Amino acid sequence: MDMLAYPFMQRALLAGLLVGGLTSLLGVLVVLRRSAFFGDAIAHASLAGVALGVLTGWPPLLPAAGVGIGLAMSLHVAERRTRLPLDTVLGFILPFFMALGVILLSLKPGYQPELMGFLFGSILTVSHQSLLVISLITVVVLGFFLRFRHQVVFAAFDEEAARLAGVPVALMLTGYHVLLALVIIASIRTVGVVLVNALLIIPAATAKLLARSLAHMFFLTPILGMASVIGGMVGSYYLDLPSGPAIVVLSGLVFLSVTLVAKLRV
Repeated sequence: MDMLAYPFMQRALLAGLLVGGLTSLLGVLVVLRRSAFFGDAIAHASLAGVALGVLTGWPPLLPAAGVGIGLAMSLHVAERRTRLPLDTVLGFILPFFMALGVILLSLKPGYQPELMGFLFGSILTVSHQSLLVISLITVVVLGFFLRFRHQVVFAAFDEEAARLAGVPVALMLTGYHVLLALVIIASIRTVGVVLVNALLIIPAATAKLLARSLAHMFFLTPILGMASVIGGMVGSYYLDLPSGPAIVVLSGLVFLSVTLVAKLRV
């Protein structure tokens, strides 16, 4: 494929595959815990961190990571201690931080072209440094899951039973939420704040329709996520389409096709 003759396409494809695999893997737990808006809230809240970076001249993803991890920890605590339903809390967080980000950006005069990259993704501009960060996050996430996969899945499914079985539920879920925040922040450069939740949810939802067991679902989901990245990037290259939306649309079409076939079989 001639598209791979360009170094920036090689970096973009590798970054996309890593992000597609990671978001899909964590998306299994997001879907099974029915916490789809959790990832969306972290992604949109990170816009405030991006805006802070643009305003101060810092690398935007650093304050975005701080905001994302801080929010993930806060939501983890709020899920257990607030009297409000979690979806109500998330319904407040998403527009509040999005609006805060817009206000912060308005304080910096002039047009901010990099903002569109953070909103809708700019995978073709992934640098060597960004690729290194994504690779390190991949190693950390895979290491955590390989070491604690049984405890994390048990805690995610049934916290009370896991606690009675001696699983450190709070520690496992805290680690899961922090890693989820890191993966979301790393994915912003790929598909953007607006679309990152689609990479978390759609491949996992598709795999849930196809899988015969939880292990099968964990196996299928990253494959679907990475296949969507490859197909979306190839389509965006030859059809001159924006890469982030192309990846998400392809993933969505696969989900709709699987859903339709499942309905016809009933």
